[in-house]
Amino acid sequence: MNRKPSHLVRSPADWCVLVSPVRTEIVESLRLLGPCGTAEIAAALGRPADSLYKHIELLQKAGFVTEAGFRKGERNIEQLFDVVAEDFSIDFADATGAAESKAIVTTVNSFSKAMVRAVRDSARAGQLELQPERRNFAINYELSWLTPEAFQELRGLVRRVKQLMDDGKKRREGRLYLSLVVATPVTRKRGPVNRRRPAPNPAKKPTTQKPVKLSKTKTSINP
Repeated sequence: MNRKPSHLVRSPADWCVLVSPVRTEIVESLRLLGPCGTAEIAAALGRPADSLYKHIELLQKAGFVTEAGFRKGERNIEQLFDVVAEDFSIDFADATGAAESKAIVTTVNSFSKAMVRAVRDSARAGQLELQPERRNFAINYELSWLTPEAFQELRGLVRRVKQLMDDGKKRREGRLYLSLVVATPVTRKRGPVNRRRPAPNPAKKPTTQKPVKLSKTKTSINP
């Protein structure tokens, strides 16, 4: 079956179906494995096959997964599934709607859970290499100011990360990795409060304070 290069999702509700943690894993496994059955998907995810049927059905109804024929299994005929496209991206009709914004929040929440699960499972299995010369993970957290031009440069780097991961899907060499990159504007819930300064007390000698230096937040582990 020939997949489309890309599938645009215009419905926030459909997008939320796709980005559920389990369903995201199902779709990514199909992208990697090609047409396969539920048992093969379950083995790739380390999940019981019985727990995947409902998720695959929802992905079919939303138009992300399709039936891809049958093959003879060890005991019976096995139904095969595949994704309808190599990639999925949003193209919401209302770019400022509440449902659309909620879909983005749901996406980050779901992807973050998938990343936490991947890191936790690798740690429990003793698969995280902590020695600097052998380190096999990278973590970076930054808070900084970006001009529109600088942000576009950042977006280009994010697309480069995606290209590296997509190329790996084709080669299928090395070991399996999960990457997640998120960049978002920061909006504080409470802004600065302007307060009236108290009138100076002539009887009290003014004190001088050293200026506090503000610097960007940076936390990284061998990024």
